[in-house]
Amino acid sequence: MANGGRAQVADRANWNDPGSRQDHMNNRMENRQDRAAGLEDRMQDRQDNRQGNREGRQGDRQDNRGDRQENREDFRENFWDNAHDMAHDHWHDDYGDYWDHMWEYHPVGAALGITAWGVNRLSYWFGYGGGYSNPYYSEGGGGGGSYDYSQPLETYEQAAAPAETVAQPATTADSAGQPAANPVTDQFNAAQTAFYSGDYAGALKSVNDAIALAKNDSVLHEFRSLVLFAQGKYQDSAAAIHSVLAVGPGWDWTTLISLYPSVEVYTEQLRKLEESVKAAPSDASQHFLLAYHYVTTSAKDPAIFQLQEVVKLQPKDTVAVQLIQMLGGQAALPSQLQENSPPPATSAVRLSDSDLVGNWKSSSGNSKFELKLTDKKTFSWTYGDKGKTTTVEGVYAVDGNTLAMEPDAGGTMAAELTKLTGTGFHFAVVGAPPGDKGLDFKKD
Repeated sequence: MANGGRAQVADRANWNDPGSRQDHMNNRMENRQDRAAGLEDRMQDRQDNRQGNREGRQGDRQDNRGDRQENREDFRENFWDNAHDMAHDHWHDDYGDYWDHMWEYHPVGAALGITAWGVNRLSYWFGYGGGYSNPYYSEGGGGGGSYDYSQPLETYEQAAAPAETVAQPATTADSAGQPAANPVTDQFNAAQTAFYSGDYAGALKSVNDAIALAKNDSVLHEFRSLVLFAQGKYQDSAAAIHSVLAVGPGWDWTTLISLYPSVEVYTEQLRKLEESVKAAPSDASQHFLLAYHYVTTSAKDPAIFQLQEVVKLQPKDTVAVQLIQMLGGQAALPSQLQENSPPPATSAVRLSDSDLVGNWKSSSGNSKFELKLTDKKTFSWTYGDKGKTTTVEGVYAVDGNTLAMEPDAGGTMAAELTKLTGTGFHFAVVGAPPGDKGLDFKKD
């Protein structure tokens, strides 16, 4: 996700209001033709500006680092103004290894600005790649509340798509006609106040109450994970943060430490987790949680080591695999997941609309997929599994052998198409986790 999907919790009314989401969808659907042309332009521009874009992104990362350094003190000095605004900074700004990999192996995806977070959130929504698995979640886990961390948190795209919605509390006005306080913000502010003073039980109760009003807000769930960490409830903390990291990056050090009264308080809690990991080396959940905190504190190499331990103990933890890849590149991955072949040459295949227009079907295990591509540059993707069907619609464009799909609700899904026969093709999402097998589509 380009900005991590974070937003000021006080301003989440647009997310929680079905009417606002529908207006967003209607506006984007009315502009499909312009969006399709814009998507095509973005893909074509990368051929002329590939290296320039790459250098520009690297320069932007350097500029961002400098800006963050200058703003750290201001952020700390204005804790109460900023602590609830979790849009400050996130891990992905420093993932040079990941961007180098994307530019080398998937230049179209890199030019479109696709990140691993964007790949994940769209892939889960599209039902691609066998779905999501949280090995640290168990029903009835501690910490109170009732949250299904067996699934990644719902993304903005999913929330914006037409669907059955749960009514959210309306923001009312006071006697002077001014907007009344947002109940989610009130609960979250209470949680932060309690946490800052060391009342972790009170913080957990308040953040649970906030989540009851905004169940898919990733800021609240990341904070909930931090509270559980502070209480020493490591598996529950790992389950919560795993679901968050499946679709977006974690907070940076400035954001996290602003929630504490001192660095010493946090350090003492981190040392307790380190000792617990040493005492229980076969507990993958603790390794994963420690890796999260190491990334947040910019301890890159120790984080990679902890994630490598996770993969040894939980080989199916694709979130851990992708974090390794983003932090350390291909060389840091377990040998069986490394791409040993040289980067693929630019495809000589030039797809046209006539190659792709039509109805295409695929299956993987019990999952069924249907992709409809029209000559008006619109697509419809339907995914069915376990009696549940999800349909995503939007616009598409092609460049070489790359198909890019932009849902009406936002985001970009890019896939490389190979084994083109006229009646079928192999579909592999750009930037998917190592070992991804893709889908084989046949013309209906």
